[in-house]
Amino acid sequence: MPGTGRLTRATTILYGIGSISFGVKDNGFAFFLLLYYSQVLGLPESWVGFGIMMALVLDGIFDPLVGFASDHLHSRWGRRHPFMYAAALPVAASYWLLWNPPSGLSQGGLFAYFFVVAVLVRLFIAVYEIPSASLVPELTDQYDQRTSILSYRFFFGWWGGLTMAVIAYAILLQPDATHPVGVLNPDGYRLFMQGIGLDGLEVPPLADLAKLAKMSRFYFYRRFRRHFGTTPKAVEITMRVELAKQLLRDGVPPADVAARGQETARWGPPVSP
Repeated sequence: MPGTGRLTRATTILYGIGSISFGVKDNGFAFFLLLYYSQVLGLPESWVGFGIMMALVLDGIFDPLVGFASDHLHSRWGRRHPFMYAAALPVAASYWLLWNPPSGLSQGGLFAYFFVVAVLVRLFIAVYEIPSASLVPELTDQYDQRTSILSYRFFFGWWGGLTMAVIAYAILLQPDATHPVGVLNPDGYRLFMQGIGLDGLEVPPLADLAKLAKMSRFYFYRRFRRHFGTTPKAVEITMRVELAKQLLRDGVPPADVAARGQETARWGPPVSP
């Protein structure tokens, strides 16, 4: 049933923030995927282009199936949220895998890996995005409110994707002695995934999100917990744990990983001055 009341600013902003992952995925596929697998990893351009096309074709099959399943789901969390919650970690993991293929694969093996993981990324994004988009008419029945919340959705989606591209080109994909062309530097793509993929872009301080929503930090914290059934800190911990695991796998000393976690913790409970 559609909601009938006006949406709060917090609901509108938090709903919009959810589209950042879609923007990051879309711009990664549009700007870097073909370049990375053909020019950096050496697959024929025609193979990579065909794989991207076929992943898109399969996505066109997945999307209505996900929509049908979401429309007919009955659970105590509603029709949409179980899909969105279930997709969160698989999206992050599959997107990381896409940019970190195992070494030593033949061309055929690398193409198969690329194709399967690209399909998985699109599938998991669909499992999140389609139920998320379908929430709008269930949140409000007011035309102006629907227009407003969708404008936030598109704003954050474009902001997330364009921020990812700017950071990648301006900071991460830099030339070195071995790679005079920055976008052909494989180390830059590994930094790209550490800085943008699992790290979910730079996490804004909780105080900044509260200010954007025009609320006190305490009220914003309570509204976040009531709306999502968990605290901002719990969400941040999940993100940081995944990043810490990856840093440890990459050989970063445990002390440095711990220090980074302390430096970037931003979503703890607000403290009275």
